[in-house]
Amino acid sequence: MKFFLFSKISFEIPEPIALIECYCYQNDFYSRYDLLEDKKIEDVNKIGARIKKEVLSECKKITERTKSLNIFKYNLEQLLNLDEKDRDEQIKELNESVIQELLKINGIGLSTATKILHTLYPKIIPMIDSLLQKKYRRVINDGWTEKRADEIFIDFYNNLKMGSN
Repeated sequence: MKFFLFSKISFEIPEPIALIECYCYQNDFYSRYDLLEDKKIEDVNKIGARIKKEVLSECKKITERTKSLNIFKYNLEQLLNLDEKDRDEQIKELNESVIQELLKINGIGLSTATKILHTLYPKIIPMIDSLLQKKYRRVINDGWTEKRADEIFIDFYNNLKMGSN
């Protein structure tokens, strides 16, 4: 099966279901995480974030005061169906109001910030780990930095709009 990253990088995975199953069985924290209902910010450590309690408290203040952002009111399909300009504006607001504020906290990088947001909004916010960020920077946008996190999100959602993804 052929997959695309950021609409530009293609790769083949002959047995994607088998690969997913293998990965999930190797990582027991995902099985515990999936059983949780009404996830709270503290649950981010159940997917390997390793955030100290005092740092998590700072993160919680930011996520609490920004939970009314428009982007969090949508499910994925609704977000993808917005016109591109509106969607991009909401992603930029997410970056400025939440992600950049989280990144100011010592010990929080974009990978951890996306884990936090994915924990709270799993249907709309992806986890973007450091390997994906490095690939994005190397292949798609060599000037990209965490300060411009909206760009990787915009490209992520544009990728989902492709018919084959």
